[in-house]
Amino acid sequence: MESSAAQTDDEIDLLDLLVVIAENLKLLILGPLFVGICALGTAFTLPQTYESQFTLNPQKPGLNVSGAMLASYIKSFDVLKKAADDIGFEPDSSTQQRIEKLEKLLAVSVGKQDQLVTLKTQGDSPESARLLNESIWKNVLPLTIPRGKDMERLQTQIQAERERLQAGQKLEIETAKKLLSGSASASEVTSRLYGELLAANSTRLQAIAALEAQAEGLTLENLTEQPTVPERAIKPKKALIAIAATLGAGMLLLFFVFVRHALRSSSKDPEQAAKLQQIRRALGFKS
Repeated sequence: MESSAAQTDDEIDLLDLLVVIAENLKLLILGPLFVGICALGTAFTLPQTYESQFTLNPQKPGLNVSGAMLASYIKSFDVLKKAADDIGFEPDSSTQQRIEKLEKLLAVSVGKQDQLVTLKTQGDSPESARLLNESIWKNVLPLTIPRGKDMERLQTQIQAERERLQAGQKLEIETAKKLLSGSASASEVTSRLYGELLAANSTRLQAIAALEAQAEGLTLENLTEQPTVPERAIKPKKALIAIAATLGAGMLLLFFVFVRHALRSSSKDPEQAAKLQQIRRALGFKS
């Protein structure tokens, strides 16, 4: 009997809750919708943030520059300071404040397999986001140029290869003349020599090109993706703000409806009134 009575009480309590919800259904629906619409309207007035993305491949024959090294260059104080000066970022702030703000506007990632370096920069307009991205890379790429003894070694190698190429090209021209005017008996040997000279000179040209590429460091030619001009703002997320505001308002209104119902019912039910008095005392309110 007691269990059936308890079950009946539970069913009555559940029905009471459903009745309360039904009586306040209009408030519980229209209230959150109104709050969500207001939140959506407010989101349109908030400052918008745009993001530009740029990807570079640091792998270049003869050049020892890793993705991690490039990432450290991007985040370095000198690079960020020069970038801030280039775009006129926060000119009235101190240098340290400008750097700290810039650090929050960029994100660098390095691919684990391909070592591609992706730089994402943010701005209050599409153009400012792109300009910041370009300015950072403009100051980073020169840092990949070899310096000191490494550059001296490269210049020496380039000069030596050019001298060998000049000698080889001179011999190539002379051999070609002999091949055109030579006798039939000598033409086979001359032809073989001419072919070897062509191959050797071609190899030297490739070697010179590789050394020159190494000496110039990374350039814009290493880009796999140009700095993008974003079309849509990434922040604020208007839909997310509206949904969160709607759900939050719905929960608060539902809580308000139940509390109001409990307060009204307490005057009719001595047991509930006693429970409310206990809650007030526990929270430190005067009875």
